[in-house]
Amino acid sequence: MGKKFDKEEAKKFLFQREEKKREEQEKERKRVLQKAISILEKEFKGSDVEIYLVGSVLRPFSFSSQSDVDVVLKNYKGDRFEFWVNLEKKIGRDVEIISFETCQFQESILKDGLKVV
Repeated sequence: MGKKFDKEEAKKFLFQREEKKREEQEKERKRVLQKAISILEKEFKGSDVEIYLVGSVLRPFSFSSQSDVDVVLKNYKGDRFEFWVNLEKKIGRDVEIISFETCQFQESILKDGLKVV
């Protein structure tokens, strides 16, 4: 006869599977964060532009395969569209470009964002 269904074993299996998925997503978040920081530092080091990262890329276990990278530009005078397209290619992820000067949550950016440059 077949093995009897063990509810506790099934629960344990599902919990371990979910935990492994969470750990993999966290590893991906850290990888994407480091890649974004590296790219942005190279691009803007020594310029008047200030760059902040905000959103789920900064929060442990909040970043998923559907998450984008939220980048705030302050004092940026260049072509935002061109920068956005190039940044998405380099990071390999969807990117949201936010203009600091026109956004409604400047205080939150300054308080909770990660200033890259």
